[in-house]
Amino acid sequence: MKLTGRPFLILLLLWTLIVPAGTVYLLTAHPLPDVNWLWLGLSAIFGFFSIYFPIIYNGKSIVLFVWFTLPVFLLYGLTAEVLVTQLIVITAVLSKAHTGDVLYRLLYNSLAYFLLSFLSAAAFALAGAEVGSLAFGSLVTGVIAYQVVYSVLYDAIFKLYGTLTRRMRRNTMRETLFHYFRLLLVVPLAVSLYYMLMFYGAIGYVLIGIPFFLMTYLLRVNGQREDLTGFIQAAGKIGQQLAAMTRGNEINEEYLTKASSLFSADYIYLYDAYEGWLEPRYFYADGKKQTPPTVRLAAGQGIAGRLLSGETSELFTRREQWIRQTVTVVPENLESLMCIPLIRHQKVVGGVVLGSSKRNSFKEFHLNVLDLLSSYFVVAAEKAKYIEEAEQESDMCALTGLYNYRYLERQLESEIAALKRGSIDQVALVMLDIDHFKAVNDTYGHENGNRVLQQLSRLLKEQCPSGGTAARYGGEEFVYILPGYSKEKAAAFAEMLRQLIEKTQMTIQSHLDKGLLEETITLTSSLGVAASPEDTDEAMVLLRNADRALYIGAKQSGRNRVGVYVK
Repeated sequence: MKLTGRPFLILLLLWTLIVPAGTVYLLTAHPLPDVNWLWLGLSAIFGFFSIYFPIIYNGKSIVLFVWFTLPVFLLYGLTAEVLVTQLIVITAVLSKAHTGDVLYRLLYNSLAYFLLSFLSAAAFALAGAEVGSLAFGSLVTGVIAYQVVYSVLYDAIFKLYGTLTRRMRRNTMRETLFHYFRLLLVVPLAVSLYYMLMFYGAIGYVLIGIPFFLMTYLLRVNGQREDLTGFIQAAGKIGQQLAAMTRGNEINEEYLTKASSLFSADYIYLYDAYEGWLEPRYFYADGKKQTPPTVRLAAGQGIAGRLLSGETSELFTRREQWIRQTVTVVPENLESLMCIPLIRHQKVVGGVVLGSSKRNSFKEFHLNVLDLLSSYFVVAAEKAKYIEEAEQESDMCALTGLYNYRYLERQLESEIAALKRGSIDQVALVMLDIDHFKAVNDTYGHENGNRVLQQLSRLLKEQCPSGGTAARYGGEEFVYILPGYSKEKAAAFAEMLRQLIEKTQMTIQSHLDKGLLEETITLTSSLGVAASPEDTDEAMVLLRNADRALYIGAKQSGRNRVGVYVK
């Protein structure tokens, strides 16, 4: 997030009034004593490296540079500690300028740590402790007061930072307690370094600094190993869930929602490969299904198109690295990207792109885990395809070529389940019945009646929206399942369909003495509309509601019209 406008001006004003003015005041009222510049330099260096190479524990960065600045305070007082801390903070922010928001982070962190230094020093003085003292009891009491105030203020200030940058995440009680424990852990370590410097000089940095960074390295390595193990185990569990599914749509939704959750992605795109082109099939934002962009990408075209040509995974940590390569509109807050091809039988069959609004959100090992998870997905999707193809014959109406009631019921249950999971916001049903169809059979014969049903079914299939399902409910009744449709949108679709059917001429054959003669007739239809969750959240109840709207709202009202279910 980039802070602009009035909030930024307020931050700039506060920083100007407090940090430069406060530093000048300290240098004037409490000038630096006779200091050991080597010690100050080493403290600044160790403090900087403690930020640049933080301890990683349980997926979080732990920064303990106060371990090296607190001894400076105990040795030389607040002015020296403020100068060293500000130097560390400014250097650390500038060293990570590639992560963006440099000026904002510089001002905020400089102001935050100045206030921490000043108020913690006040607590030290109020506890009756003195800078440079060797009296162990009073010194420890002062340091504890210093660190308690530092810990509480640190927690409050950086919660405010999370709120301002909209990156606030509520900590658990365990995480909060661990936060205070690790900061209070600084007390014996900082006091130890202080006494070492007082009695043994710069060798104290060797005795404290080397073990500190060795511990940091070991915890980082162990943390990365634990992270990788955790991700692999999670991917394995998701793979087992995918393998147990037999419906392609359910597998796609499960893969996309679980993958975005596993990697904390804000966006996820799933592409399918068709005859040398890559097309987006699914798009999820914040865990919810959205309409994917309409685009066809050739090999090497755009970020996703590169997956077709190179069959290589890619990782981008910030927007500047990839934005010029895009050929479609992308979310304005999209920063990090992770892309991998989907491969089956050594052929690219699609691709998946995960995006995050945060910079440096994805790690290198995430690519390997995503590749593993995607291999589970490809296998599960292929298995489901074979199952669905095998079932399709029994799921299709032989006369009309539309899905039959058996499939309709199963698909409706699936869409309602997706609605309850939050994958879609709404789903609507449109039920259609041919008006006076018995008269068609009686007048022209059942063979022509079947011919009319076939022609109407082709029209219904052609008009079926993308992602929808057209099925024969039974006899001359048909049903559309329309995921993502509101009741109003479904009613508008039904009215369009009613008018189209009324204008469409159906061909029949008349038997004459000299052979067959083709004739045309026109039909009218009555339609009923119901939607979930507005009317119900149960599949069969939704079907009954659409049926009721058809007969009460359309048939009994004169036919050739659309009825909408009302509770």
